[in-house]
Amino acid sequence: MALAAVGAAQQHAFAHGPLVHHVDVGANNYGELRTSAEFQPGSLYADRRLIKVSEQVRARWMSLDSILALRQAGVRFMDITDAQDLHTSSVTEYESTLPLELSQGAAVNKTIDLLSTDLYGLVLEPFTAFHNRYYDSENGRKSSKWLQAQIEEMVQTAKANVTVSSVEHKFKQPSVVARIAGQSDEVVVVSAHQDSVNMWLPWFGRASGADDDGSGTVTILEALRVLLEAGFAPRRTVELHWYAGEEGGLLGSQDIAKQYKDAGRKVVANLHFDMTGFWVRSEPEVIGLVADRTDPETRDLVKKLARAYTRLETREFECGYGCSDHASWNQAGFRSAMAFESDQLEANTHIHSPEDTVATLDFTHMLEFSKLAVAFAYEVGNAKTH
Repeated sequence: MALAAVGAAQQHAFAHGPLVHHVDVGANNYGELRTSAEFQPGSLYADRRLIKVSEQVRARWMSLDSILALRQAGVRFMDITDAQDLHTSSVTEYESTLPLELSQGAAVNKTIDLLSTDLYGLVLEPFTAFHNRYYDSENGRKSSKWLQAQIEEMVQTAKANVTVSSVEHKFKQPSVVARIAGQSDEVVVVSAHQDSVNMWLPWFGRASGADDDGSGTVTILEALRVLLEAGFAPRRTVELHWYAGEEGGLLGSQDIAKQYKDAGRKVVANLHFDMTGFWVRSEPEVIGLVADRTDPETRDLVKKLARAYTRLETREFECGYGCSDHASWNQAGFRSAMAFESDQLEANTHIHSPEDTVATLDFTHMLEFSKLAVAFAYEVGNAKTH
């Protein structure tokens, strides 16, 4: 997830450039990591990037140092350099039809009975073993290719008509798309982001990224597994996306949303999962729904799905500008919503550090989000089409 906003610090960092911090990186091989080819950043930041921190503040061309200062000050942002036309119009791109009533109960319940927490650990242990999954490094590319290989292996024996592809970007890490073909040309998107970042040392600092967003990554991967096992054959095409470069300002999702908009793709709705594995045990266990920069009708549908198919209630909260990849679809004029692990945005203090580990996650909590992903695929994927 993109970093949290902190009011005055946001405005100071954006207006005045880098802030200086002194931190203990906690690595004995600090020098080796700095010079290792595996961790060297690519050419994305060879030139300044166009950065936007809110709807009210004009986008500004910024250097890498200034962008790092935004991260360290806790500022959410979108890097709109390569998707500027998404930010010049608020026109709705496609008037899609969402189901007014739930109609897929039997199929959804049969499929969610197939869900298990086993895959979470099996994938997360090696996925978080990458030193980091920084989006503009060779290491970030390797982690993406590893993830794609797991998905490709999963679909080899699929009963459904499914294909897996990668989407290349101007930075090193590709996004991954699994496409379950439907009967219509409409597309339903379920998503998470795959990259991780160390807030202080982005390209060579340790960032295990178990919750942010390894949890979302395996949440939708487990949903894909049971959809395939159940022989899911939707009316509408259903795609699962694992975005690269979310931590760089929603880079991968903006690229893809722009591609789909430019191609006239009929995107019905996007449901995004960014962090699904951590909650404070002294607080109620809920599904958090982002209330701002999302589509109210899609949020209402997600609430219905949660009531019908999970054991958790939903609670809305505001996430702020550039919060996560759902914002890219919203900016492109498509319906979007985002499910989050709780209604407390900053409850998990481990993210963007070496402490964001598998040991901090609750797999039974994550299972409720996999149920939600399955239900969204069925109910929206099989809703009446135009």
